[in-house]
Amino acid sequence: MLHFNASKDLGFTLTESLIVVAIVGILAAMGMPSLIAAQNRAQLAQATDLVVASLQQVQQEAIRRNQSCTLTLDKNDRKIAGSPGCLVTGDRTLPETIALDYTGAGSIEYGIRGNTTANKSIVLAIVGNPNLNRCLTVSAPLGIIRLGSYDAIANTCRKLII
Repeated sequence: MLHFNASKDLGFTLTESLIVVAIVGILAAMGMPSLIAAQNRAQLAQATDLVVASLQQVQQEAIRRNQSCTLTLDKNDRKIAGSPGCLVTGDRTLPETIALDYTGAGSIEYGIRGNTTANKSIVLAIVGNPNLNRCLTVSAPLGIIRLGSYDAIANTCRKLII
């Protein structure tokens, strides 16, 4: 009678399992900074889109209603609010991970033709990472919105984002 001992070839040894776990841990540690950076870029892009959409909506409502409309930015609460009826979808709040800054007063007024009276720069940045930022420039008198990256040293909006 032939006896077959199959127990020698079953499963992995403890050493092999520990090596696999160590390799997976090393790969995860190498990938985490990239994952966090991608998440930060996505949050910044979403916040930028929210501000641009708010600006465009208030400008369009000023033209449609044939009356002045104002968009107010609050640095402390990271809120975007429009004058009554001008921000149709309601006030908006930026995520806590986004820092909001701007030049001059905290509001932008659009006239009945969608024009503005003053240039305004709005800076959005990831809290704790000043190198990851975007800026929006609203140009007077037409109210054209342009996107770029903020140069903190020169205190200006640089290179346009395509």
